[in-house]
Amino acid sequence: MAMDAKRESTSFTSDIINGSGSTPTKVIQDVEAKETVPSTWSQALHRFFIGDVGPPLVVLSISGFIYTRLQLSIPFSIAEAAIFASTIIFWWIQEYFFHRVLLHSPVNWMGKSIHRGHHEKDYFHVSIDPPELLLGWLFAAHLMMKSVFPWHLCLSATIGYALAGLVYEWSHYIVHTKVKPASLTLSSSESNASSMKSAVTFVFSRLFSQMRDNHIRHHLVDDQYWYAFSVPAMDDLFDTNPNVKDVRRAIKNKTVRNREQ
Repeated sequence: MAMDAKRESTSFTSDIINGSGSTPTKVIQDVEAKETVPSTWSQALHRFFIGDVGPPLVVLSISGFIYTRLQLSIPFSIAEAAIFASTIIFWWIQEYFFHRVLLHSPVNWMGKSIHRGHHEKDYFHVSIDPPELLLGWLFAAHLMMKSVFPWHLCLSATIGYALAGLVYEWSHYIVHTKVKPASLTLSSSESNASSMKSAVTFVFSRLFSQMRDNHIRHHLVDDQYWYAFSVPAMDDLFDTNPNVKDVRRAIKNKTVRNREQ
């Protein structure tokens, strides 16, 4: 089945975002009485980078690694660029399988319990991991890379891995807010500069929409599918991006059979 066909049923996602319609697994409620969920980009940026401790500390740590690497006299190489890119790709793969295999494991453990609590919250909520987890994960990864690579390669590997992790943290946070992706179209009549800016904005807006739609389906249709995040196509690669209507129909049929027993 083609990717576009698998990603149909956008009306379902639109109903969730706009506050209309319902879902077979839970009803979304506003949680403004408990916490203020950002609904604009400025609110979201302020909450993530100023209203919380963890993300700014990660940014500071990455900046420190970059500064340290720039102070070394060893020139950059193709091999170093390849290691930098490889750690980003590794994060994408790790992110998918950690979510699918460990956080949705049949075995009960602390990580699964915490993740289940995340699923039990209203969809719209502020979801930022605690600083001890963010920094602990970052520096544990850094120490492992330090045991494998020379110092200059270790720094570049850590920078790539940490940047990918920060992008994930921001992306997961933003799709749980009420911020909506911009509705954009590309126009051939724009100037080159404006056209380039519109193209970049269009690509990021499209990626945001895909991540948001994927994650809404994971939370509100069936949490046995749609595990990918930074790269939604991972679900296509590992066959966890089924047709939404088929999944909802299967859930409905299973519910009917259970009632008849």
